[in-house]
Amino acid sequence: MSILQTTASILQLMVELRRGIRISDVISHLGMPKSTASRVMGQLETYGYLEKDEVQGTFLPGPLLLSASHLVSRQLTLSDHVDVALRSLCERTGYTGYISMLDNQEILVLRVIHGRHALPAVTWPGSRSPAWGTSTGRALLARFSDSQLHDFFASPRVLSQLSGSQQNVSALVAAVALARDTGYASAVNESVTDTASVSCAVGDASNSEAVAFCLSFPQTLATAEELQRIALLLKETAINIARKTGDTLINHQF
Repeated sequence: MSILQTTASILQLMVELRRGIRISDVISHLGMPKSTASRVMGQLETYGYLEKDEVQGTFLPGPLLLSASHLVSRQLTLSDHVDVALRSLCERTGYTGYISMLDNQEILVLRVIHGRHALPAVTWPGSRSPAWGTSTGRALLARFSDSQLHDFFASPRVLSQLSGSQQNVSALVAAVALARDTGYASAVNESVTDTASVSCAVGDASNSEAVAFCLSFPQTLATAEELQRIALLLKETAINIARKTGDTLINHQF
């Protein structure tokens, strides 16, 4: 194995374990001899790829990696990160993608990425809708604390929206709680007729910005298995973006 392959394997191990790693981890997970593992980890520390926590005895990303990551994060906004990842998902699945944000208790559509599967209706950038009535809205509301969520549903705008609907606040709060627990929200034949969607939300720790992104597809394709498959794809994507933006509110559980 080349030094580049070895370095990539060690860094990938850190990503998979989601923590700092020890030399014993490298030995057990990568099957590397102890002498080789010690030498390689020492070299990676010397060149700045890794940094050792002497108290815990673990290796973490070093100053070189952190500096490069910071440079990239300064060049790309949260929406840019999401856009790149969502375009890949749209190409992979053929479904339509949306990026949205919360604005004055409503969901505001920022970008639309068209897929190969035709939708009964397309929601265009600039469109607004009640946050509680969409999967993207519920994904973003799931990032709220309990007190923030209470204030949201008590706001005059939301009370006005609910007064003309058949929605029950308790059921909506439960739906948001479910999105918080699972890490994603879904909607089938709700705000858009004959359409299904699955959404995740992700934020940027540097500026508290947060956006939701979703895949939308015809309701006829929305089997339980397909909803779960899309949810896993979106959650993996959200977790990967969160690692780049420092978001700590992401639910890592699958």
